[in-house]
Amino acid sequence: MSGPVRIVLTAVALAAVLALVGVFVVYPLMKQTGADQAAVRQRREELTKLERVARQITDLKQEIKRLESALAFFEDRLPQEREIDVILREVWLIAEAKSLVSRRIETNQAEVQALYGSQPITMTLEGRFDQFYAFLLGLELLPRITKVRQMQISKSPMREGVVQVDLLMDIFCEK
Repeated sequence: MSGPVRIVLTAVALAAVLALVGVFVVYPLMKQTGADQAAVRQRREELTKLERVARQITDLKQEIKRLESALAFFEDRLPQEREIDVILREVWLIAEAKSLVSRRIETNQAEVQALYGSQPITMTLEGRFDQFYAFLLGLELLPRITKVRQMQISKSPMREGVVQVDLLMDIFCEK
């Protein structure tokens, strides 16, 4: 073989080796690198989602603590069922203190819920409107949870300047 043919064959052989290295080594490595980069991007997205969920869980834990303290606050304000007569006496005393005349006070059938019960009370009171308003303010100041469900105010047929109030209220209590 002569010198130029040998140089050409060597160049062709080197080109063939480079082509084979490119096909069998470099191309698979580039393909694997691309797949690895895609996997890294996906893992980062998953990590970002997990961090967001972790923040929400922390927020939820704080919200649960807040709601538990609110629930404890309201449970403290719920009397036991056996204390209903004490609350009823307090309502009666508030009415007397505001110079209202009690025409009727009666308890209705107790309503039972899952964790608490309510005792409906029907009252008929008579007095001046400002006295009745002061009575309602006194109800708000009670340490227990009460709710005025229905109220009807009408002018007293017997006395001028006097209102008659029919009131349906609930007193909530623990079971």
